[in-house]
Amino acid sequence: MTTCAQLVYTSASRTLEGPGFGVVQLSPDWPAAVGDSRATLGPLISLGTGESFGLRHAADGRIAYRTVPAGTDAFGRPGNHLVHLLWDGDGRLTPRDVLAFRSAGGFLDGLPVEAEPSREMPAVEVPSARRSLPPLTAEDVDALVPAMAAVLAAVAAGAGVVGLPARTASGRDVAELVFGVLPRAMASAVALHVGTASVMGDAGAVRVHVDAGPDVTSDVVPDGQDTARARALLEAAAKKELCSDQLRKLETLDRWLFTDTWTGLDPAALTPTQLVGVLESEKAGWWLSSPDAVDVACAVAASAPEVEAALRAALERHPDVWDRLRDRELDAALTAVFSGAGRADVPIGFTGLTRAELCEAFTAELARGRRLPEVGGAAAALVEESVALPHPVVLLELTDDLAGLARLATSRPVVREALVREWAGVLEWPASSASLLGHLLLEDPDWFLTLGGSTPPSVVRAALPWAAERLAAPMVERLAVTVAASELAGQGWALRDVLFRSGLAEEEVAAIVARNFLVLAGDDGWPGEVARLTAGALGAGDGGEAPEGRRKTGMWPRRRR
Repeated sequence: MTTCAQLVYTSASRTLEGPGFGVVQLSPDWPAAVGDSRATLGPLISLGTGESFGLRHAADGRIAYRTVPAGTDAFGRPGNHLVHLLWDGDGRLTPRDVLAFRSAGGFLDGLPVEAEPSREMPAVEVPSARRSLPPLTAEDVDALVPAMAAVLAAVAAGAGVVGLPARTASGRDVAELVFGVLPRAMASAVALHVGTASVMGDAGAVRVHVDAGPDVTSDVVPDGQDTARARALLEAAAKKELCSDQLRKLETLDRWLFTDTWTGLDPAALTPTQLVGVLESEKAGWWLSSPDAVDVACAVAASAPEVEAALRAALERHPDVWDRLRDRELDAALTAVFSGAGRADVPIGFTGLTRAELCEAFTAELARGRRLPEVGGAAAALVEESVALPHPVVLLELTDDLAGLARLATSRPVVREALVREWAGVLEWPASSASLLGHLLLEDPDWFLTLGGSTPPSVVRAALPWAAERLAAPMVERLAVTVAASELAGQGWALRDVLFRSGLAEEEVAAIVARNFLVLAGDDGWPGEVARLTAGALGAGDGGEAPEGRRKTGMWPRRRR
């Protein structure tokens, strides 16, 4: 119910303004700003040729009105009319309410004989009209589509004038049916004038004139979407299916009308608004069972916050879909990792995969026998993080990319420690062990000091010449001296497996031997006195008079190759 103050204007022998036309009765709280006399009511009391009624918008409320012929005036002359006005200060009345109030006889047709001029006219309660549609036939729907489309076009534009006929060819009341089907909240912005072309100072942006004749011309042109929306709305009403009266936005109306249609379209063809409609519908779970649909929704969600919110809400309602999406995104991330992708190139997906989840899935794949073709940036990070958590990672069975593994173990202390532990526990040496040790020596000759003592001599002697052949002269020298000064010295490996197998020019080898003669001779088994005499005779450098110190520390400054 909406409580409305009233005002009645007509010609009578006694009015609040004297005999003749004037205000006869009005409620105490009638707003003076609207007008309360013949001089101030203006166009609200203009004389028409017949009945007119409607709903006029004002700056701070709404005025429902009706003007009807009222026989003779106070002096017995024909042409009298009566104007009945209702003031809604809350702005709640809609065209449907006014149409229903008029049909129910709520407006006055005339003054009772005993009516006295009064400023104490009681307020009137105007009911909020409920939808009560008579059955609509297919012919009714066809006849009403243009009228409904024009009103929807004006509502969509936020402004416009629409002219409607009073009845269809079959006699159906056009305004009654249009505003009976249209949601109340959506129609609340519409002003209504039936039987008159006068706007009466109407402040409404959208005005609908019914049966106003040629003086009113519509200034809105419905497009295909307006027409499709109107037909779908009327066809639903014909099946007694009405959307919520609280529905205000056209986007929401479209979702209600077309979701079933949208769910059957190619997901890639849907707009963000349509995607939101599908995701908020009861069919969201079914629609999201399609991987293509999920991919499209996730892709659009990245740049459309409303789609992201709708998708997250849908996934929360359908946890099975969330699980499937997470599994697919985990597979995609692992595919990138095992393809050698960089860390930044691994997608975390819409579900926001955590590093812990990636590590768990990564090590599970390794446990199933999957190997890394290449130790890319993403794989390197996961190996390091998995070892640190810790998750089981068998480094010696991790990959055929031994160069990548060697770089990782050399640059990441936690991986280095894990490799040293694993290396020390090997019982059956794989064929790749010599190659891996060779790659490690390429990265840092000090790996000989770290792993040499726990490595079979056959593996060491295969790795040393392999690495020496690939090192530049300064690194060959460093590797030879490292071997000769280690706890494994005395077996001649520095000369025989490093220097003489390095492929360096004879003069480069001679220069290295000369600079490090004593330590190299000691490694080759020369007695100390003989080595010193020979060094003196050759004029060679002492090459480290105190090799024992280096054996104890086992560390040389690292240099880049």
